[in-house]
Amino acid sequence: MLRPCNLTMHNKASPIFTCLCLAAIGCYATIAQVILIREFLNIFYGNELCLGIVFGAWFFGIATGAFAGAKLEHTFKNPIAVFTVALLVMCAAFPIQIVSIRGVRSFLHVGIGEYVPLISLLLSSFGLIIPFSFIIGFIFPFSSLVVRGTTRDAALDVGVVYIVESMGSLIGGLLFSFYLVSRFHPFKIITILNGIIFCFLTIITLSLYERKKRWYCYIPLGLLLVMIVLWFSSITDKVEESSAKRRWYTLNPHIELITSSETKYQHIDIGKQADQYSIYLNGQYGGAFPNEYEYAQIAHLMMTQHPLPKHVLLIGSGLGGLISEILLHPIETLDYVELDRNLLITADKYLMASDRQSLSDKRVTIFHQDGRYYVKNTPKKHYYDMVLINTPDPSTAFLNRFYTREFFKEAQTILKPDGVLAASVSSAVTYIGKEVGSYTGSLYRTLHETFRNVLVTPGQTNFYFGCNQENVITFGLETLMERYRQRHIKSAYFTEYLFYTFLQPEQVEFIESQLSQRKDLLINTDAKPVTYFLNLILWDSLTGGHLHGLFYGLEKTGLMLFLVLIIMVFAGRILCMVLKQSKSQQKNIDHTIQLKTNGLITLATTGFTGIALEIVILYAFQNIYGYIYERMGVIVAVFMVGLALGGYISNKIILKTGGRSRLLTATDNKMKSQQGQSQTGLNSRRWVKILIVLQGVIGVYALILPFIISILYFYSTIAEIGLIFLIGIAGILTGLEFPLVNKIFIQSRRDIAMSAGATDSADHVGAFFGAMLTGVILLPILGVLGTCIILAVLNISSLVLLAFSITWSKNKLKV
Repeated sequence: MLRPCNLTMHNKASPIFTCLCLAAIGCYATIAQVILIREFLNIFYGNELCLGIVFGAWFFGIATGAFAGAKLEHTFKNPIAVFTVALLVMCAAFPIQIVSIRGVRSFLHVGIGEYVPLISLLLSSFGLIIPFSFIIGFIFPFSSLVVRGTTRDAALDVGVVYIVESMGSLIGGLLFSFYLVSRFHPFKIITILNGIIFCFLTIITLSLYERKKRWYCYIPLGLLLVMIVLWFSSITDKVEESSAKRRWYTLNPHIELITSSETKYQHIDIGKQADQYSIYLNGQYGGAFPNEYEYAQIAHLMMTQHPLPKHVLLIGSGLGGLISEILLHPIETLDYVELDRNLLITADKYLMASDRQSLSDKRVTIFHQDGRYYVKNTPKKHYYDMVLINTPDPSTAFLNRFYTREFFKEAQTILKPDGVLAASVSSAVTYIGKEVGSYTGSLYRTLHETFRNVLVTPGQTNFYFGCNQENVITFGLETLMERYRQRHIKSAYFTEYLFYTFLQPEQVEFIESQLSQRKDLLINTDAKPVTYFLNLILWDSLTGGHLHGLFYGLEKTGLMLFLVLIIMVFAGRILCMVLKQSKSQQKNIDHTIQLKTNGLITLATTGFTGIALEIVILYAFQNIYGYIYERMGVIVAVFMVGLALGGYISNKIILKTGGRSRLLTATDNKMKSQQGQSQTGLNSRRWVKILIVLQGVIGVYALILPFIISILYFYSTIAEIGLIFLIGIAGILTGLEFPLVNKIFIQSRRDIAMSAGATDSADHVGAFFGAMLTGVILLPILGVLGTCIILAVLNISSLVLLAFSITWSKNKLKV
């Protein structure tokens, strides 16, 4: 049962309002994290690479903030004042961050349509995210002081902060995903969040300060009134509009922004230049309309690859004239799969009459589903003559899903025996270098894994066609022209003679010979997204970066390099312990310090594993459903509630086992004897044994996770529940360790703020490396299985370190 906080001030705060304020901080942090991810996706063309970087920068800021808070806690006489000021700064920092992110491309002088160089992306992400997350981390040790005395155990007090903030994160994730995101823009959401924080700060300052100092409450109260005024005024709307235009003009300065909308799937911008409208999805070019000339060439090139197509499936953009031109062929049905209903609604009033007419044609059926999900679950097996993939290049993990071996095999199940699959990627007209050749060649080889016959066109865009029967797909000019003429097509934008312009025999032969001679082409799969990885290399190469050599080197060395590095690091730590102990005269004290340090190392490896597992499951979720943009808040919330549940279970274990950590005074500390130090070491070893078991469980979980995910791929209708459940388990396993390591630390240090800061910092340092390495290197290079093997070995190595610590210390104590 909660009891009043044991503060050094005359008045005591209500634990209910204190805990509600901590929950509000967790809620604020989660919503801020999701908004920041969405903002970065807009700036960096929807590339999920920024997920790992944003997570990494976020956790690095929390780690450094928690460390700084722990170190500086003793320099402040009034922790409540620091807590209050830090929250006020946090509330002011977030809107500034949003405005700064939307203008970062201008600051970096990135050209129109160019990718941001990877190093610039990394540095700018850190500079824009760390100020906010640093404050979140800095607050944590002071939060522990605010709730000091809430429970009967100092370690449990820190656990209370951990659990309550995690529960607040759950509320924030659910609130954002199911209510806020579809109703309010970011600055309206910030107004709500700031108002809640200011409300709780007003109540807490009234509760915690003596009567003569209660005038401090007028500061948050005044700010609360300001938030109320902002809510009912148009100021936040004007700030949103202004900053959104600023973001747009850093991406497309010569195109007028006509409209923007935020949907649960993506951010949509529509711009206008002359008489043409352009669609941008999460900042990435998604198509233009009217664009009849270009889409007429695409439509008739693809449609003539089949002798007599009757049933056609189109996945991706169909606006701009593509569907209109396809309907000129004598087809019976055209199934058009477009995930976001709001995209068609937003674009409708700008479409030409021919586009509207084509969308309402009785042969056209629109399905608002993810394309990959539709292909896997449609009952129309062996029904389609053609499957047309008209999505942007596989520059993101989301788009890469339409270029993998698994997807091509799924597409085979809905194609007739003579059915044709068509897809495209950007390339070069007359030169296929290493990066471009590896990138476009990966699709060439992956198609060959599924279809017996594969053709590829030359040009700035390579069109690929796959079929399992002979004499269906062809680049024979006479055959294509004859198919076109037999259908009596009358197009204002295409004639059969245009086949000569983009199927010149010498260029067709050149591209075929270049790709067929490559022996190093990689197969793109769901578990190992090679095309996404190669696009990352191409990105770095085209932006003048120097990291593509490193990526190639890591890809060649593979899994073994990472395993050897992990084993060397932990072996080095064990050797360091042995050498240090041989020089130490205070053996019992040294054992306690070693256990404490190894506990922090274990917590860091668990933080690494927790966020890495979350990213792996996020990737699997996107492969199946494709709408991670919508579910991001829910997924983060489930992970956080797992952390809270794990922390709660650990607190119960600590209470049940006994061993309470009374906060000692300075006099108590001076009277500690060598016998007391020995007893502390024995108590610490009790918790270390539990940590050993948990490390083993986490290692096993990481090993079996890829196999569970592969099973869920076959049951996509229930996979969403399964994957969210897996994320919850990862959260529980991660949350279990935090209070236990805190207990070990407090037993040797007896300083609640230092313990909270050190453990929170270690946890988030691990999460920082986990997010960065998993999102940027491990998943793209090693795939899901290789990444999970790394995580398993990391945790088993940590288990060995802990087991060596307690076994070796026991033997030394006997001596």
